[in-house]
Amino acid sequence: MNGGILGMDLDDRSAQISYWLPGEQTPETVSAGGGEESRIPAVLCRRTDRDVWTYGKEALETARRGEGIPADRLLSRALAGEQVEIGGEVFEAAALLALFIKRSLSLLGGSLRPEKADFFMFTLERVDRQALELVERIAALLSLPPERVSCQSRAESFFYYNISQPEELWRHLCLVCDFGGERLKTLMFEVNRHTRPATVTVTQEEHAEFRRQENTEEMDEAFLSLFRGLSDGKIIDTIYLIGDGFAGEWYPKTLSVMCRNRRVFQGNNLYSKGACYGGRAKRPGGGVAGREYVYLGSDMLRVNVGLQAEKRGKELCLSLLDAGMNWFDARGECEFLLDADHTFTLRLTPVSGKKLREVVVTLSGVPERPPFATRILLSAWCPDAETVKLRMEDRGFGEFFPSSGLVWEESLSLTEALAEQNVSAGR
Repeated sequence: MNGGILGMDLDDRSAQISYWLPGEQTPETVSAGGGEESRIPAVLCRRTDRDVWTYGKEALETARRGEGIPADRLLSRALAGEQVEIGGEVFEAAALLALFIKRSLSLLGGSLRPEKADFFMFTLERVDRQALELVERIAALLSLPPERVSCQSRAESFFYYNISQPEELWRHLCLVCDFGGERLKTLMFEVNRHTRPATVTVTQEEHAEFRRQENTEEMDEAFLSLFRGLSDGKIIDTIYLIGDGFAGEWYPKTLSVMCRNRRVFQGNNLYSKGACYGGRAKRPGGGVAGREYVYLGSDMLRVNVGLQAEKRGKELCLSLLDAGMNWFDARGECEFLLDADHTFTLRLTPVSGKKLREVVVTLSGVPERPPFATRILLSAWCPDAETVKLRMEDRGFGEFFPSSGLVWEESLSLTEALAEQNVSAGR
């Protein structure tokens, strides 16, 4: 079936796949070998008796029996660009990770073919330049259309998951307690409804002082103390307990306090389902402009960037980059006629509600022509969350004034631009 959305949560320990088929109300999560277990151990194992690779639980069993050589920590090794030696042969870690992903996707059966999906969203602990390049590499290795593959942080997946639930569950604050390994991490979702559109932040905290221990009563007391510190003076509508660290019944006191006037859910597929919700919003043609809620994460553009223009005597602002987009997805272009001063004006509108700024850009060395007889192609994109790159190309003016081929490029620091108002662009 074509047209679905795929979401994969991935770290060094395991992977999880959710998918959203057309016509369905919510995403589903793939079972990893029967029952309710959906986490796939992120391990490959190359058998010693023949050139065969196993993955997941089978890979762990093959290695345990001494019948193969395992390859683990695939994600961190791939992000570091490592080479991995297995049985005397050297493999690119990214290629091994791609093989693991390909084998894991076979669990979809006939539900959805990855290459036919509308969008494939990976969700990782954090997203940076290395993560983006790795996802591009994996898309190439798996022959997936690059424009339909992307990645987002787990915090952003939490955002998309949350706003897809009934608003009564997150009218105030919403908390995730993630205890997936030996460490506990919390994510607090908060909406600022005083801005238009409303903005959402997710505050993350690592709690290194909280450890798994043999004495479950002491562990329960420590968790309760931690939760009271997090919730003191706050209205938390909903709490999600995710990760295998919450298996068992070791925290009855904490759970009793959490459940007072709050909804509490336990599960493990919030991130992969959030990846599906994010994939729906970001698939080609989906767009983020005009959304009622905008996520302001560390990898988000926090300023709307537009070109101030005039059409038929009326002033307007042509949108170039929309706040709430991942900086690595932010890209826009438009054409306009240059005025006699060889200048144009960008309008920067922070979603924080702070005062908008206008930045005047002056192009030097423009060929002598009458006013409004130079057509400029303006392209904008972001090399990071705080910088906008501008490229201006002289397109001439039809047969009357052929293009000179001149190109201007300029970097615009959003932090500085919100304080200053003029930029000069040299060729």
